[in-house]
Amino acid sequence: MEPLQLVLKLGLSFLANLGLGLAGFYAHAFERSGLIAGLVLGTLITYAFGPGGFLIVLAFVGFGSLATRARLEHKVALGISPPGGTARDWRNALANLSVPALGALLHSFRPQPILAIFTTAAIATSTFDVVATEIGKGFSSTCVTLRDLKTREAGAPGGISAVGTAAGAVAGLGVALVANGFQLVGAAMVPFIVVSALLASASESLLKSAVGVRSSHAANITNALLGGLIAALFAQNF
Repeated sequence: MEPLQLVLKLGLSFLANLGLGLAGFYAHAFERSGLIAGLVLGTLITYAFGPGGFLIVLAFVGFGSLATRARLEHKVALGISPPGGTARDWRNALANLSVPALGALLHSFRPQPILAIFTTAAIATSTFDVVATEIGKGFSSTCVTLRDLKTREAGAPGGISAVGTAAGAVAGLGVALVANGFQLVGAAMVPFIVVSALLASASESLLKSAVGVRSSHAANITNALLGGLIAALFAQNF
């Protein structure tokens, strides 16, 4: 690709994500630091994968924001969501998008279908996790911890709920279908991406409840990485 084309592609990727970031900022979905971090990471993903890359980032932001705002007053009243807690900062952006951005960066230097699968699955996993957590806290009064299969109040560390898991699966499927529509992944990989997101998120929940991971951001990075790797493993063997 000619240098002028590279600059134009990078500029368009930046502008698309700037528009998304500003919309999220003024809708109180991001703090200023979240806007900046998300802009850098989203631009990398968009540059590597074009419109499809931008739209899977948009799907993550859209699904996550809607789930976070769902029954927010109820979650605040229960003490499982901070007042005004819909705005995400740079740590949230890094926790959820740094892994797919790494896949995108590698793809920019050496394009490979497996990296598109890895990146898509990582974003689908982050989307699954955010939506499952927020919908579970908002619409289920209890959850189950995988370590001991005991019922606890909604919002317990590592807890999962049926309604949250179902919502997360739908959101993860949405990301996978967008990626398929823009030929980032084949149709046969769509169910594997959803399964990868489910397995990775279940592993994260087990880790939180069994080990007591202190940093949710570190857990989210691990979650996205695991989802991407599981999907890549499926792609290599099926």
